[in-house]
Formats: sequence, C-alpha cells, structure tokens
Amino acid sequence: MASREEILGAIYEAGRLHQQYDSVARAARGEGRVDVFGMLVDRDIPVLFRPLKNLLGAYINDPDQGVMVTTKLGLPVQRFTAAHELGHAALGHEASLDDQEILERPIFATETNGDPREDQANAFAAELLTPDWLIVHHMKQQGWSRDSFSDPAVVYQLALRMGSSYLATCYALAQCDGIDRLTRDKLLKVKVKSIKESLAKPYAPADWRRDVWLVTECDDGMVLEGSRSDLVILKFREHAGSGYAWQFGDLADAGLEIVKDGRSPVASDQHIGAVVFRTILAKAEDGATGYVNLREMRPWQMKGKPLHSFDFNVDLSGPVTDGLHPSQREAALLEVA
Repeated sequence: MASREEILGAIYEAGRLHQQYDSVARAARGEGRVDVFGMLVDRDIPVLFRPLKNLLGAYINDPDQGVMVTTKLGLPVQRFTAAHELGHAALGHEASLDDQEILERPIFATETNGDPREDQANAFAAELLTPDWLIVHHMKQQGWSRDSFSDPAVVYQLALRMGSSYLATCYALAQCDGIDRLTRDKLLKVKVKSIKESLAKPYAPADWRRDVWLVTECDDGMVLEGSRSDLVILKFREHAGSGYAWQFGDLADAGLEIVKDGRSPVASDQHIGAVVFRTILAKAEDGATGYVNLREMRPWQMKGKPLHSFDFNVDLSGPVTDGLHPSQREAALLEVA
C-alpha cells in the first residue's frame, strides 16, 4: 500500500502535467475532457491498442517506453488505463502489467499487501482525468449545484463530458466532497443502461453499449468527444410561436442522422404560441466528425441573422480498435514514405 505522501506526490505530478498542457484553458475553450492520449503522444510514448487477455493495459520501459491498452472495453476504460500507464511513466516506475482489479483499487486503499506503485498510478490517473477543478468547470457550465448530483442522469452526463466512466465519476465526486458516501452508494446501485434508456425513450437502438448525450444551450462551443455509435439528444428552446425553427442540416454533414424530432411545452400550463422545447435525437452508426453550426431562423428569412445560434465540434471516432494510436500511425507511415 502506498503511503499518503506517495499518493499526494502522484497527485502533484498529475497537477504539474495539467499546468504543462494548459488543461484549464483547454477546458475553457470547450475541451471538456483531458487529452490523455495527446499527452502520451507528445511525450513520444507509443500507445498500442490490442485485445489483451486478462489485462486492461501495460507499461514497458525496456529498452524504450511504451504503453498497451485493451480494445475489449469502451473508451472511458481505455482513457483511464492510458492515464494509469502514463502515471507509471511520469513517476519513473518499472514495467507493469495491469488487470481490472488493479485499476479499480480505491486511491486510499486500506490493504497492506498491494503494490504501492499501482496505488500511485491510480491516484495519478484519477487526478489527471477527474480533477476537482474540472468538475467545478462543468458545474458552472451546466448550472449544476451539489444537489444536482443526487440525480444519476446528471452524474452520467458529467461522466460523458469528462470522458470518465460513471463509476469513476461517482468516486471522484465523493473524493472531492461533491457528494456524501450515502449518495455515492445510492448512485452506484443505479444501472447505467437504465439511465440511457430513460434519456432515449421511446427510441431503442440495437444495443446499449453506446452512450447517450444530452446537449443543451449550456453546451454552446463544446467539443463532443465519444464513440462511433453514440446517440446525441439536442434539446433547445424554440420560439415557434414567433415563426422561428432550429435548422439542423449541419448534423447530417457531420455524420449524425436524425431519428427523432419533436416539440414539447416548456411548462404544462403555458399558453399556445409560447416557447417550446425542440428535441432532436441523432445517431452516429459509424462515427461522426466535424464542425456543426445550428441556427434558429424563420424559414422565410434564411439569409438573415439568426435569433440564436449554437456551435459545437463533434468527434465520435472512438474507441481505437487496433494498432498504434492514429496520430502515431500516421507519423510512422510518413516516415516510411
């Protein structure tokens, strides 16, 4: 078991990387999740994705440094595994083979027979991907309070924006006193599949391995990074009574297909012609990438200034399925050419 000083040293090292890569400023520009793969690439550490047997990841340092990440699990697990292995590298550890039990060990574990290096790497990964300041950033962006985190759907949306798993996000919130232990335990009993089903109903995809994003006006300017089959729900206020309607043509250009389009009243007792919620559900069956600009316009004034606009960048290209990280693969091919 790692000592408290060793854990705090690992947390400090992750904080140092945040300063080096200007993570706070990146978040302010819409990058809601920390680019752990970019950090590995920048440090010239090859990242190899393989269907590992009985392992989630590995770190090697002989003769050179390298990281392996499983392809059998989703993007959040890949990201935490990569952060854990980066922790080994940043903390000067020896080679390590990491299974699920190691990566799910609590940061301040009470067992005395655990490898302290693994505890340090977990603490590093948690601080790198789910630091307190990033949680606060998303709280301010979304208008969430501490009470909001008693809602599993809110915690799930926070997890998506940080690129973390629902489970890891629950623990991160408890670690920073965003929720108490009782709330954490209640949240952990909730099945993530039930959250997804509630968000997307009545639409039901072929499977629920995909994530379901709920995007509102609070997300203007965001970078939406996820997996190739994710669902995206856009819920905006629309001034339909004044003849305005949101134009969603850019979604198709980015690879998002609309499968549901509807309007609902903002309040149950509102009068006819008032503002409504326009809700779009779009799917990305085989990935979606690109810049999306949405505008609330009157159909007969399409060349005029929109009443409101919403911009975001879509990168639904994960997880990496096999081989080197894409940017490293491209660099290797250029060297050969």
